[in-house]
Amino acid sequence: MLRSAVIAVVAAAAVFTGCTKVDDTLGSNLVPDNQQMKAGFASLPKTTELNPKKYVETRLYQTDSILTSNISNGYMGTMFSDTLGLRTAGFLSQYISYYLVDSGYFGYRPIFDSAQILLSINSYGSDTTSLQEFEVYEVTSNDYLYKKPVAAGKSQRDTAFYLDFKPDKVKYLGDMSILSEKPLFKFTLGGDKGPATTAVTMTPTDEGKEFVSRLMLQSGNRKGDYSVYSSDSLEWWVDEFKGLYIKPVTEPATLNGKSPKGTIYSTKLLSSGFSIYGRNRVKNDPTLIKDTIGMVYYFYDSYQTARGNVSVNVIDHDYDMATSPAKIDLKEARETNETRPENPRAYVEGMGGVATEIKFTREFFEELEALIEGENAESGKSFRTLAFSQARMSIYFPSSKYDWTQIDPANPGRLIAEMASSPSRLGLYTNYKKLTPIADYSYVYENSYGITISYGGYINRSRGCYVMDITGHMQEVWNSYLKEAEAARAEGRDFNIENVSKRTMYLGPEAYSLFTPQTTVLQGEATDSGSAVANNAPIRFDLAYNMVK
Repeated sequence: MLRSAVIAVVAAAAVFTGCTKVDDTLGSNLVPDNQQMKAGFASLPKTTELNPKKYVETRLYQTDSILTSNISNGYMGTMFSDTLGLRTAGFLSQYISYYLVDSGYFGYRPIFDSAQILLSINSYGSDTTSLQEFEVYEVTSNDYLYKKPVAAGKSQRDTAFYLDFKPDKVKYLGDMSILSEKPLFKFTLGGDKGPATTAVTMTPTDEGKEFVSRLMLQSGNRKGDYSVYSSDSLEWWVDEFKGLYIKPVTEPATLNGKSPKGTIYSTKLLSSGFSIYGRNRVKNDPTLIKDTIGMVYYFYDSYQTARGNVSVNVIDHDYDMATSPAKIDLKEARETNETRPENPRAYVEGMGGVATEIKFTREFFEELEALIEGENAESGKSFRTLAFSQARMSIYFPSSKYDWTQIDPANPGRLIAEMASSPSRLGLYTNYKKLTPIADYSYVYENSYGITISYGGYINRSRGCYVMDITGHMQEVWNSYLKEAEAARAEGRDFNIENVSKRTMYLGPEAYSLFTPQTTVLQGEATDSGSAVANNAPIRFDLAYNMVK
């Protein structure tokens, strides 16, 4: 019990002294001679070194294998970034009649008055003042659902779609468009119609008026057939009314750094949709108005199981439009590029944009081995490994430094602006495509039980960095390193760093905010003096550990 208490005191002192000199003498006179463990603390890179070793390699990473279908939000709008270029978001969604109506509800020769888009905006980017125009198209074919190639053993009703899906050019249908040639409606957002807007009147085209006529069962395949508005007819409904596609009208020439940068809105599909209003006539005298009529239609509802009930977010990235010298070459970042170059900057972009691969180098593990060897040489002990009691990774903003008192006093607002425009939390994954988290970032457990996990991942505004507790993951990687080293010795071969599992992590948006419109740029790996990018504070690791015999 005494031994355990001493270790706990020493470890606590080591952890909470942070970046200052660690006093590891506390209680040392009480430690028995046959002690099997010893607490220690290391901070990598060491702040005293002008050019720290490269303990990690950072590379940009982008994949089209991010699921964009059947999620609770629909995204629409455009955002321009000097570094990331132009992002465009729209969404395709099935819609379902909110009301059940009796036969004859629309009456005799109804007159169409107006239509509104219904919104429930729950997040958005920074610039909501600039006006954006949107167009609403009709989905005219369900071939994208029923002729979609599916994997063996999967149902033909698979409605999973990814970033590479474009409704105006469906590749597996021979680049066929599944949309009407002309829009049905147009509407604008921005200015006084900001994020609090819940309904916007749309301007109908001739095609839109004909569309409403079909909704009112005055024309089309279902003319006069009120069965499509009955509770058990959803299969019929989605076969006849196949969905809508809402997209922004972009004018790249005016967005290229010469006008407000725009925003992308997120609306909750379950409480969003559209409504139509009109009047019907007295049958005996059609010049007379009988009743005011209206209908409400809601977008994708995950509780509906009708065949073809689907929503798909459609995201485009045009990195070539960026004006900054530091703009991204997407060809270099794509996962299909097997020779992705190292990048000293770490980028995290929502909306299926670029993320950052962080890979531990051989030097990182050699530094840990040196800690053991140094202690053994000094004490004459024979410690063989490390057990981490805490491993924290800190990733700093470009305007920040390890020593926050040295942050540029001439422009203190720059760091504040960087943090304000960035996601409040980031996630770490061993497989970004499948959103497989590192051991410490158990986001499903956190979400299911409403607890706060030790991982953190949030911005530390006092230090100007994101801080992640990666203790469990660090132990897994270190154990894998030791296993490979032992196997190499036993087999009489060279050590192969590629056999160390999970030494690659992917820094991306948190799992439940994959489509956040916010982005961030951070300091990645250490750079040498000849680098064009100065990283005053590359990724830092604070390691509290026990040496084990």
